[in-house]
Amino acid sequence: MHRPVHHPLHSPSRRWKKPLAAAVSGALLGLSLTALAAAPAHATTTPALPFPQHQTYKVGVMPSASQATRDAAVEKQYNSWKSTYLVHGCASNEYYVSTKGDGDATNNGPVSEGQGYGMNIVPLMAGYDANAQTEFNGLWQLVKDHEDQYGLMQWQLDGLSCKYYSSGTPDAATDGDLDIGYGLILADKQWGGYTADAQTWLNNIWNHDVTSDGHLKCEDDGPTTDTRPSDHMLDHLRAFAAYDTTHDWNKVITRTEALDSAFTAAYSPSAGLLSDFVINANTSSPSPAPANYQENQPDNIVGYNSIRVPWHMGTDALQNGSSVAATAYDIAKKWSACTKGLAGGNPANVQPHIKLNCANANISGDTTAEEAGDSIGPAAMAAGDQAWTDAIWNQLATNPFGDHYYGETIKMLVYLVMSGDYWNPAGTTSPAEDFSLSASPTAASVTAGQAATATVSTAVTSGRTESVSLTASGAPSGATVSFSPASVSSGGSSTMTVSTTSTVAAGSYPITVTGTAASGSHSASYTLTVTTSSGGGCTAAQLLGNPGFENGSTTAPWTGTSTLGFNPITAASSAEPAHSGSWEAWLNGNGTADTDTVSQSVTIPTGCVSATLTYWQHIDTTENTSTATPDTFKVQLLNSSGTVLTTLATFSNLNKNTGYAQQSFSLVPYIGQTVKLKFTGTETDANGGTTNFVIDDTALNVN
Repeated sequence: MHRPVHHPLHSPSRRWKKPLAAAVSGALLGLSLTALAAAPAHATTTPALPFPQHQTYKVGVMPSASQATRDAAVEKQYNSWKSTYLVHGCASNEYYVSTKGDGDATNNGPVSEGQGYGMNIVPLMAGYDANAQTEFNGLWQLVKDHEDQYGLMQWQLDGLSCKYYSSGTPDAATDGDLDIGYGLILADKQWGGYTADAQTWLNNIWNHDVTSDGHLKCEDDGPTTDTRPSDHMLDHLRAFAAYDTTHDWNKVITRTEALDSAFTAAYSPSAGLLSDFVINANTSSPSPAPANYQENQPDNIVGYNSIRVPWHMGTDALQNGSSVAATAYDIAKKWSACTKGLAGGNPANVQPHIKLNCANANISGDTTAEEAGDSIGPAAMAAGDQAWTDAIWNQLATNPFGDHYYGETIKMLVYLVMSGDYWNPAGTTSPAEDFSLSASPTAASVTAGQAATATVSTAVTSGRTESVSLTASGAPSGATVSFSPASVSSGGSSTMTVSTTSTVAAGSYPITVTGTAASGSHSASYTLTVTTSSGGGCTAAQLLGNPGFENGSTTAPWTGTSTLGFNPITAASSAEPAHSGSWEAWLNGNGTADTDTVSQSVTIPTGCVSATLTYWQHIDTTENTSTATPDTFKVQLLNSSGTVLTTLATFSNLNKNTGYAQQSFSLVPYIGQTVKLKFTGTETDANGGTTNFVIDDTALNVN
């Protein structure tokens, strides 16, 4: 809940959240292969508002940099933040934000405030980050797995066990609670499916973080007489009011604005500053808390908690305007002017501790912090100060004092606001659903009595995913068209099979493939050419034995090997479901060096004019890299002597995907030969992560 001070003068304070302990491997956490691959609680869907979402704010100025430059800066910071602070752990279906470098929890453990930050960042980056929903689900799962007696997140956890380790009965911090609630609303707007979770969470906040007069407590089990201004996230509260009409969030907004106005009028009328903690919050005369009220830094002035106030107030003013957000707008303008004057226009000179009369506190050994200047950015924008805004924007690209989790995470969120990519879930309209449809290949030639296949693919072009039913028209008499599956979620694909009988007349037939969804219909063209049989010795057939691995433990004619001594052909599980049926080939994913193979010999008859290998493939990984390929998967053909004839494809941990994708290769050059089809997965464990290569529903079709 509170800002743990990482500067030499201070020791960590009572509340904060967990660091990303680099790429914590399954072996370190004691996770099994099955656990590492466990499925998320929500199925992944296409984001309704993919990054970037360029916003037009209601007041102020934007940085002078172009929109494209701003978007690129956000992406760069996100890549850095994610690789350093987003951790897959402690459980297989959990993620957490690491407090790495700041010592805010044992073993860089998570704190609820950090978890809330992550649950805000990740939905806003969906579309740029293809794994955003899986990561969000993992962040939310960790929250659910570590709730206190009031159904809110335990504020501080150990980094290895994720067990609550702070003293006393586990309790929750209001800042983390609010950000987690806002993150759930963002996720519901982005992907859908989180409404019940969000409403339950907001109900728990209302019952335990909001006092009877409407002001926010500092923690769910704390006194009703104090508050913490850095929790006064008015843009969040306005989103709550629009989303949850069961509770009177406008009462909380009104009371929060009145409290902040009364405090600044009495103690900081010209600078608009708010101390880290405020007491007598249940009266008309709120006042600064004693110097050591909750933390071992001065709580009666601006410190590592209240440095976040101009970020929150500026954001509220930008999104909601100078009339609706009048209090935030006034505080943001004054705070911006005060800090600019103290720092001489250089954001690196903004001190983390400032007296309420707008004088530097000059605390020995603790006068610099990246987040102190960065947090002013939204306030400077709202104030309309172009030069100050540009100076802060330029500092965001640096880390002048080598700050860690706290500074770099606040920077990430400030970057989103200053770039114009911070959208309001209460005021942003989701685009209408729509999709596209295509067939590949778009034509085929068969002899009467044979069959042809094509992949029908769909893609989301607007809005969220929807169910698309597939049909076809125009097939000749004696031919049938089928789809497997007959309906897909937009973004998915289906195999279309056009089967002919020997009675089909020779000719060229245009077939129209149609996808129909709630949003409407789209079509694709496919041409089937039928010829009469002229002999040749080739009968249309699928040549592979046990193509879907459904023979169970009797895997012949497949041969499976592993350097770890097991057969990769295995029963499917909830962690790695089959594409169809109950069995699959699952290579690697053990978190240790290993080579697995699955192979089968097959003869491709002479006289055939086509030979096509297809199979369905799914890859997931915990490797934390965007460039290295410690884990690879090869598809090869070998001759009878074991010599590699060709490598059809090589995949790696970088090819991870959220579901199965069909792969297709022409084997026409090998017609008339006996070849061995071989799949080889190799895991080096070089990066400490692990990769699962799963295949199913193979086929080698000849005509």
